[in-house]
Amino acid sequence: MNSQRSLTFVALALIPCSGCQESANREPDSSKPFEAGKAFSQINVKEQSNRPDIDISDYTLITNNAEADRADAEAIMEVKKNYPVAMRTKDRALFDRILARNFTFRGRADFFGRADYIDNRVQGAITDWSVKYENIALQLFGEIAIVTYRNVIKGNDALGKPDYTEHMSWADIYLKENGEWKIGAVHLIDYREEIH
Repeated sequence: MNSQRSLTFVALALIPCSGCQESANREPDSSKPFEAGKAFSQINVKEQSNRPDIDISDYTLITNNAEADRADAEAIMEVKKNYPVAMRTKDRALFDRILARNFTFRGRADFFGRADYIDNRVQGAITDWSVKYENIALQLFGEIAIVTYRNVIKGNDALGKPDYTEHMSWADIYLKENGEWKIGAVHLIDYREEIH
C-alpha cells in the first residue's frame, strides 16, 4: 500500500514538470508588453500645445522600450490634449471620438457612464477657464495605458476676473479600440479648491 502511495506521489509530482519542457520550447509571445529583464527608465518628453488655455509642456514616459512605445505615447497624448478641448467646446462629436465605448468617470461625488457623462459635459453651464497639466506620467501595458497627472484649473467670473482655482490629481486609463487609443476611465484622486 505504501509503495502504491509513493508511486502516486511521484506520478503527480512529474505532471507539472512535463509541461515545463513544452513551455521552454515555445517561441516567446511577441504581443507581451515588456521584455523580460529589460530595465525601465523615465524619459521626459517635451510637448507643445497650440491652445493658450490648455497648458501641457511635458510628460514622463515610463518604458523599457522607448522606440516601440514612442508612437503610442504620442497618440495617447494627442487624445489627452483633446479631452479638455471637448469639455471647453462642449463638442459631442469630439467626446464620441475620444471616449471608449465602456468609458466611466469617477469624481468627488459623481459617477457617470459614457452617455450620461457626455450629456453632463455638453449641457453643463458655460465657464471661462484655463487648465495647466503638471507631473504627467504615462506607462503602457500592451493595449492599455495609465496616465497620472495633476491639473490646475483657473476660472473667471462673468466679468472675466479670477474667481477660483482647482487643484486636482487624476488617474486615466487608456485602451485601444479598433486600433485607436481612447479614454477608458477617468478617476479623481485628490481635490482642493481656492475661492478668490
